[in-house]
Amino acid sequence: MVNSIFEQWSGLPAAQQVFFGIGLLAGVVSLILGVMSAVGLEHHDVVDLPDAIGWDAGGGGIFSVKPLTGFLLGFGWAGGIALGSGLGILAATAIAVGAGLSVMGLVVGLLRLILGMRSDGTARISDTLHESGTVYVTVPPDRQAGGQVTVHFRGRQETYMALNRSNRPISSGERVRVVEVLDSQTVLVEPL
Repeated sequence: MVNSIFEQWSGLPAAQQVFFGIGLLAGVVSLILGVMSAVGLEHHDVVDLPDAIGWDAGGGGIFSVKPLTGFLLGFGWAGGIALGSGLGILAATAIAVGAGLSVMGLVVGLLRLILGMRSDGTARISDTLHESGTVYVTVPPDRQAGGQVTVHFRGRQETYMALNRSNRPISSGERVRVVEVLDSQTVLVEPL
């Protein structure tokens, strides 16, 4: 079987061998990257060209390893198939470049989509809007300072400074709802 593969390979024109060789090499690199990613040993951004030259590509740069591998994969296979179908070297190269750019664009788009779904888990006070909580330190009436509430949101709880929208104090232990975020540490609440 191996001999048959080598005989078929040696029967190909040199240009087709180059195209298919590029496609095969890119396929092996893609397979290695996929296995590394599946077992948690994915390469880090330090091997990506945009980081090396100071570009902020947001993790989906055109010249990073995965898109370049995708380009070479599309380029090699499309070029080899085009030559095998009887097209000339220039037409095959044009088709190969087009296919490579298409695969590269697809990879960049998918990477940006996937990386856009990442979350760092940081609690943001803006996430507390319309959520309920409990008064920790009595909140004085009429937007006077001095109160604190513990707000439950996104499976966590955080304590913030609180001002009261109503004209009566809200005692420790009472339930409240956040009606406005005033700044990075303070929320406006009303009793439930």
